[in-house]
Amino acid sequence: MPYSRATELALLEWVNTFPLESHVVSVSDLTDGVVFAKMLEDIDSTSAVRNLENNATTSKWLGRKKSLEAIHRSLLRYINNTCEGMDAFVAVNPVDLNAIAEHEDAEETFKFLTMFLMAAIRGTSTEKYVSKITTGLDATAQSQIAGVIKQVDVVEDSSMPAVDSASSDSINDAALVLEGKYAAVAHEHEMLKKKHADFISRFERLQLSHDELLEHSNKQDNKLKGFENSDENDQSDYIRSLNIRIQEQEDLIASQENQLESDRIAKEKLSKELSTLRPAAQKLVEVEDEVKELKTTNIALSRKANTVEHYQKKVEQLSVVEKENITLRDRLDTLQGNQKDFDRVYDENTKIKATLKEYQQRFHSYELTYVELSTQKKHIEEQLRLRDDQLQVLTARQQHDEKFIDQLQEQIKINASGPVVPDSPASKQAGLSLEEELERSEDPTSNLMLEISRLKAENQLLKSSNAGTKNSTLQVDLEEAERIKKRLQENLSDLTEKHTLGQAQLSAIISKSAGEKEEAIAHTRQLYLEANQELTTAKAKLAELQSELSSRDRDLVSTKTDLAAVNQEEIDAINNLKAAHELIATSFKNDLLILQNKHKNLSTDFDEQKTQLVDALLSKNRLMQDLAAIKGGARGTENSQAEAAAIIDAEEKQREQIQKQNTLIQELERKLKIAVENSPEAQKAATDSMIKNLTRENTLIATAWYDLTSRLQSNHVVLQRRQDAPKSWLNKQRHLVNATSRR
Repeated sequence: MPYSRATELALLEWVNTFPLESHVVSVSDLTDGVVFAKMLEDIDSTSAVRNLENNATTSKWLGRKKSLEAIHRSLLRYINNTCEGMDAFVAVNPVDLNAIAEHEDAEETFKFLTMFLMAAIRGTSTEKYVSKITTGLDATAQSQIAGVIKQVDVVEDSSMPAVDSASSDSINDAALVLEGKYAAVAHEHEMLKKKHADFISRFERLQLSHDELLEHSNKQDNKLKGFENSDENDQSDYIRSLNIRIQEQEDLIASQENQLESDRIAKEKLSKELSTLRPAAQKLVEVEDEVKELKTTNIALSRKANTVEHYQKKVEQLSVVEKENITLRDRLDTLQGNQKDFDRVYDENTKIKATLKEYQQRFHSYELTYVELSTQKKHIEEQLRLRDDQLQVLTARQQHDEKFIDQLQEQIKINASGPVVPDSPASKQAGLSLEEELERSEDPTSNLMLEISRLKAENQLLKSSNAGTKNSTLQVDLEEAERIKKRLQENLSDLTEKHTLGQAQLSAIISKSAGEKEEAIAHTRQLYLEANQELTTAKAKLAELQSELSSRDRDLVSTKTDLAAVNQEEIDAINNLKAAHELIATSFKNDLLILQNKHKNLSTDFDEQKTQLVDALLSKNRLMQDLAAIKGGARGTENSQAEAAAIIDAEEKQREQIQKQNTLIQELERKLKIAVENSPEAQKAATDSMIKNLTRENTLIATAWYDLTSRLQSNHVVLQRRQDAPKSWLNKQRHLVNATSRR
């Protein structure tokens, strides 16, 4: 039954007449069931629901639903027991507790409040609640509540025949009967639990009293035995009184034991009754759950049926609209197709115009670039000729210096071997002792060759360090060349793939067209690519010549320094060596900087060529698109064929240039490998190994000599060297010195 806003406010004011903890303002304050529980407790304390479900679960509305269901059951039980004639109203206006708990439905909440209103007015305390309505509410609220009561009476009067004819479906409803039985059993169960708790507490108190009495009886028995054993006659009366008291206490204990036994029997009886009632209660709970599920299922099915009917009506209404939509969609698809064709043709025309304009600008720039490259080529050829002349002059100068160095070395050998020729009889001896040879080794004249050899070794060591620097530079250049090689290979693979696609497209175009297009453009592009290739070759050759020239300059400085070291004193020679090698190191650094700058320039040139190649490929793709768009014209087709042929020639020349660079990289790798194998590092390692062997041999010889001398001191034996063929480098040098002195 519908409720107006005034009726709702009147019912809320009537709710506030109950003894509540807080004032009710809106419907949301009633959905948790606390206010309804307080109202039911005020109406009938025996039907009150005190243990409400808390809201600590994951879904709060489930807890509210359980609380409302418990209150609803208690209210129905109270109505069935005390309120007559309300069965028809309850059957006609069922309350949807799910809507109240989950959605806070106002209409269902006010239905529930109406049930409370009728239960309060027609219950056992009718005068109390009627007086509250008349005294606690204003006239408007009283009139609204009176209207609600009249509507309920009308509903009951109109549904009375239906109730009489279907009394078995309403009053004797199975769910209500089961709920009543379940409530009775639950009430009885609560009473039995209370009685059981009382019996347990009484039993515990009796047990404590029994223990205390037994303890007291034992004490009295002990006292009695003490009195009986005593010889005093004046205590006989006291003993008699104690015996009487003991007898009374024993009677009390016997009565308490009888009471305890009867309580135990009653407890067992109640336990049996409880065990028999538990299955029934469990069955009632299951039946109640089934009833709830059936009600929920029935409500859901009815809602689904209503939804299906509603959707069927909508489908019937929308069938005509769907047909119109299909017709409009077909027209829209046709218009979209026409628009796409128009946009495509417009874009193609725009691209063709832009391509033609770009070609005009690019051809002008190609002509200027070709003229500039021709001028650069002539200048580089002139520089290359000058470098060749300088190289010839330096080669002749180097040959002259080498001859001069050879002459100086021969003079040094002659000067070194001349002063050592002694004419003393000692030199004609068959052999010298080790001690005499060691004494002779201290002569500065005999040590000249050793000193020269040591200076040569130091010079070679300094050269090896410079060669190591050169090798490291070559290694860096080789790694950079490898990196460039890989990048060029990747570019070559991309170009090959694009060339294949271009060939296929050109073959398709050429098969449909004939003639040439813009031969001057193709010829200009070919000349530009050839000039680029020649410029790259000239730059590479110039770099090689500069590197060779700097290397020969360093060799010349090193040779002059070696010559100065031989003719001067030892300290001055070493200082000159250091200064010369500092100059060489500075020269190496300068060459390294020059090479780095050249490498940067080459990288820049390569990037520019790559960019130009990409531009050419893009131009090719644009040309292919233009050809596909205007392949109907014979003249345009002939010109595109010539342009495509020029692009193919440029790609082939680019591929040849890449192959030449790969060959150059392989040649550099081979030279580097040879330089590493013949590097001064390997010679230095061999020299170090020889020096270690000589040092170990000298140590062994000295040790053996001192050992033999200490053993043969007592015999006065003179130890002399055997005249075996020398094996070590030191013995060979001594042999040469001795042989020279003999001559």
